[in-house]
Amino acid sequence: MKALRNADFCAAAILISMGAVLGKTTLPQLFLLVTFETIFYTLNAVILLDLLKVADVGGAITIHMFGAFYGLAASYFFEPKKAIADERCKGGYNS
Repeated sequence: MKALRNADFCAAAILISMGAVLGKTTLPQLFLLVTFETIFYTLNAVILLDLLKVADVGGAITIHMFGAFYGLAASYFFEPKKAIADERCKGGYNS
């Protein structure tokens, strides 16, 4: 049950960060974004909760702040012109 709960928290952080890059990324870029975010989220959670023993009530630090800052950092590196030009993705500013 603990592993399922942690996977659910990781999925919530991924959804938060995907909101920041929606319309700016292509599908292969999203796949890489999610793959690396899963690794970094787990590393962040282990460091904060297990090593530093931070009391994170409601997952405010490990879920919400990590997802938001990861999404903002990722949106800095993606160019929206590539996503708009991709025929498979149909990304745009209005999506």
